[in-house]
Amino acid sequence: MAEVNSKEAALIAAGSKIKHSSHGKVETIIITTPLVFAELAIADTLATGQIIPKGSRILGVRKSHGTGTAASTFDLGLRQTNAAKTVIDMDGLVKVSALTTATTVPLDCGNGDLILGGIDSVTAYDAEVYLTARGAVLAANQAVRIEVDYIGP
Repeated sequence: MAEVNSKEAALIAAGSKIKHSSHGKVETIIITTPLVFAELAIADTLATGQIIPKGSRILGVRKSHGTGTAASTFDLGLRQTNAAKTVIDMDGLVKVSALTTATTVPLDCGNGDLILGGIDSVTAYDAEVYLTARGAVLAANQAVRIEVDYIGP
C-alpha cells in the first residue's frame, strides 16, 4: 500500500521544525452568558473578553445551552483587540447554530470558514471571540456555554 506524508511529516523529513500551531498544548476558552441579562435582539453581540493569541490554530467549538426562543441561532466570530474592535470574521467559527432545544451534553458546532473542512487557519492577530444573535432574539437569562479549543503560540 502507498503512504503519503502529511505536511508535518514532510517538514520533519526535510529537517525543518514543525510549526507550534501543529504541535502543542490545547487550550480552551470557555464563554458563558451572565446569570441575568436582557434578551439579545437579532444582530446584538455578546462580548467575551476572551483572547486567542496571534499565531494560534483554532481546532473546534462546542456548545451547550438551555431551551431558547424558537428560531434562535447564533454566529461566533473573531475580532481584533484594537479600540475599533475590527471584525476579522463574524461567523468564522460558527455559522447559524440553533439555541432552541436544550442540550444534555456539549455538541460540536464549529462550522465556520476558519475551521470547516480541514481548513488550516492560524490567527493573524490577537483576536477576541464574540457571539452575534441571529434568527430570533436570544432569550433573556438563557444559559449558554461555548468552548473554543486552540493551540497557542
